[in-house]
Amino acid sequence: MSYGLRSYKTSRANTSSREDLLILLYEGAIRFLERSIAEKEAGKLAEHKQFLRKGLAIISELQSTLDFEKGGEVAIQLFELYGYMMDRLTQANLTQNVGFIREVVEQMGILLEGWRVAVKQVKEGEAAAAVGTRPKSL
Repeated sequence: MSYGLRSYKTSRANTSSREDLLILLYEGAIRFLERSIAEKEAGKLAEHKQFLRKGLAIISELQSTLDFEKGGEVAIQLFELYGYMMDRLTQANLTQNVGFIREVVEQMGILLEGWRVAVKQVKEGEAAAAVGTRPKSL
């Protein structure tokens, strides 16, 4: 990766809102896990494991930063789901079965789309509050 691209990505992460950072983390986990699958299928075991570890690290970080006081039942459900995903990725590593990784990628994709909708709604609500109007109902 070029220095300029690395600097841009670092700057983007440092200046992103919490909501945008969450989206970036999901996108990163999915990208790493998809790359892990591709490397495994190409017979590059070391690279496969490297990208699998990166995806697993992001999911672990998502789990460890949950706020149970603010998140309540949703935070508990996400904690359990992230734990399940990490178990599946561990199984993928032990059995070399990329089907487990594909399952996690699919689940992460579903969550990502849900978060995108939620973030969009939050931003629309903030923008409407800033100009003194109400957001459109969905």
